[in-house]
Amino acid sequence: MSEPSLIQQRYSVTIILLDGTKHVVEFRRHAYNNLMEMIVNELYENIGDCKGHAWCGTCHVEIVSGMLHEEMNRDETMTLDKLPNAAASSRLACQIMTDERIDSMVFRVLGDV
Repeated sequence: MSEPSLIQQRYSVTIILLDGTKHVVEFRRHAYNNLMEMIVNELYENIGDCKGHAWCGTCHVEIVSGMLHEEMNRDETMTLDKLPNAAASSRLACQIMTDERIDSMVFRVLGDV
């Protein structure tokens, strides 16, 4: 049997919502533009006021487990700098691509408060 292509391979992430509930979400590579869209589509979480432009901070997440290796862009850094609950492990879900690099990671939604 041949290996499934990267696009067909399934991955998963765990999302911890504001109320503390944990959800494992399976996805295919690039099935969503970013993690924020996945959370909104799969879990109906009320985030993403700026529609993925890294301006509002409503999709603020904490990386609980795992590591992202790409650098933050200027807009993401500036938005996180304005959030009172930002930490070293903070990212904006709208800037995290849904591919194999986030497989098995755990994210906690923190929002902009």
